[in-house]
Amino acid sequence: MVDKLKNWINNYYSVFLLLVVWEIVAMSGIFPERLFPSMTLIIQNIFELASSGVLWGDLGATLYRLFIGFALAAVIGVFLGIYMSKHPFFDGLMQPIFSIGYPIPRVALYPIVVFVIGLGSGSKIFLIFLECLFPIVISTYFGAKRVNNVYLWSGQNMGASSKEMFWKITLPATMPSIFTGFRIAIPLAFVVAVLTEMITSTEGLGNLLTFMEASLRQDQVLAVVTVISIVGFIIDRIVGIVRKKYVHWG
Repeated sequence: MVDKLKNWINNYYSVFLLLVVWEIVAMSGIFPERLFPSMTLIIQNIFELASSGVLWGDLGATLYRLFIGFALAAVIGVFLGIYMSKHPFFDGLMQPIFSIGYPIPRVALYPIVVFVIGLGSGSKIFLIFLECLFPIVISTYFGAKRVNNVYLWSGQNMGASSKEMFWKITLPATMPSIFTGFRIAIPLAFVVAVLTEMITSTEGLGNLLTFMEASLRQDQVLAVVTVISIVGFIIDRIVGIVRKKYVHWG
């Protein structure tokens, strides 16, 4: 227990240091409180938003869009990445599309997506899906390319079918790279979810952030930003724990 606590402190002492420095600067009065609120006031606002029930509805709306978009990208991206790695013709067909499409900010496509799909959750989920798809496909592709040929030859020599080769050799061997893609994709998905909600939405953390900005309450704005940061951190840690427990060989 003591060792775990020490490791936790060693991993996150910089965060605690930043919070302490923030609190000291805020309490010093160098900046007006309305522009640079203390962490104590920010935390107080988080509890007020949570106790009023405002936070939970908007958080639920954002997480719903985030997980639907991410889940679709995870399923399609993994199979697409592995398929590209095993079929040179399809790989040559898709590589230019990913090379051209990857640098394009997905949020820049939002007006077109809204025109086609509408202003509802569908357009936001689609953009989250696109944002997650690229890193997942690319990580999976290179992970599948690096699968040890000895494993593949052994499977073939033992008479494994193509289906068995995929489920028992290629997919497990690629899982470390797949989880790397997941951990890259989730923060990007969160950014897209919040940005699209800030542009056109009546619910979600992005909408709540826009409302707080309009009210000129910097303490409440930073409270929402802190919630976004904490939730993103928790999701990343959950993915990391799942990877460590179930993909311990990579």
